Amino acid sequence: MICAGGTGGHVYPAMAAVASLRESRLNSGDLNLLWIGSVGGIERDIVIKAGIEIEIIHSGGVVGRGFVGVCVGLWKVMIGAIQAWPLISHFKPNAIFVTGGYTAIPVVLCGWLRRIPVAIYLPDVEPGLAVRVISRIAKRVLITAEISRKFFKFMKNKTIVTGYPLRPELLRDMQVSTTKAREHFGISCSRKTILVVGGSLGARSINMAVVNSVNEWVAKGVQVIHVTGKLGWSEVQDAWNGLHLETKSNYRIFPYIYEDMGLALGASDLVVARAGASCLGEFPAFGLPAILVPYPYSWRYQYSNAQLLSDSGAAICIEDHDLKSDLTDIVTGLVDNMSVLNDMSKAAKRLSQTLGSERIAKELVSMASEGSR
Repeated sequence: MICAGGTGGHVYPAMAAVASLRESRLNSGDLNLLWIGSVGGIERDIVIKAGIEIEIIHSGGVVGRGFVGVCVGLWKVMIGAIQAWPLISHFKPNAIFVTGGYTAIPVVLCGWLRRIPVAIYLPDVEPGLAVRVISRIAKRVLITAEISRKFFKFMKNKTIVTGYPLRPELLRDMQVSTTKAREHFGISCSRKTILVVGGSLGARSINMAVVNSVNEWVAKGVQVIHVTGKLGWSEVQDAWNGLHLETKSNYRIFPYIYEDMGLALGASDLVVARAGASCLGEFPAFGLPAILVPYPYSWRYQYSNAQLLSDSGAAICIEDHDLKSDLTDIVTGLVDNMSVLNDMSKAAKRLSQTLGSERIAKELVSMASEGSR
């Protein structure tokens, strides 16, 4: 099978699905994987660490780039297709699995020309242009939430709700008690705990809003686990050094958390985060109320994700430009009102689907079997 896992946050759900696929084929020993990534993508190290062969091709976006940008993007897609063709010809996959992004377009086009079945997984609520285009020639469209079905009316009988695929370590950490999770981070078992996550690189507006609020939160009996992102680490660390002792002792900062993210989620009563696709799966799985701050330059993806959780009562949405004025009071109001926080937790739990990776793996195996007949 060939995977083209998109870029950024789309790599992780693809990796979760692949982990489940590997487990399901463990005894048969008939699973070969090739990951096709993009030039400049973040996926290379992640994929290699997982022991998966990876090849890199060119591709480019076309939305909102002007005439010259569109021409360059289309040229890169064509170059990508030329690069992908011999890879697919040599590997001879039974199935192709993609999660969006422009890298998927040349891979899917080459697969379609060779009559190889394609499955698309949509992590977000709303599909981008790449997914909309390639979904018309796919055998399966796998979606996180039922609401996304409306974007694929022409694929009515081949659109399947799987839920968001959770990484194995997250599923493992769901069994860990809140007390044990807090002990892992060396924090109090009795204080209300807020987790702040801005993504692997970080979100400066969220980081600075938290730094400005943390003294007041700690004075209210709150403790904070703050994942600053790699780019925001130095700035937040400098600010942390200037805080008084009580705040420091209740404010843990980390540049990045990957393997222990499940423990961080399990240790927390509330999360403040961007509204990337992972918020649709990871926060509900832990029954974690959320304050979501959609990235204002992400087209509509993050807004659609945030709306699904907020409409369900599991989250509160804040605009990025309102963080400085609103975040302190919203967090304080929630931690002072356990009834509201509990209701949000229950609403999040109702959205939880923890079998996403298994369902995707099952569909891929089924599709590959159909394609080999």
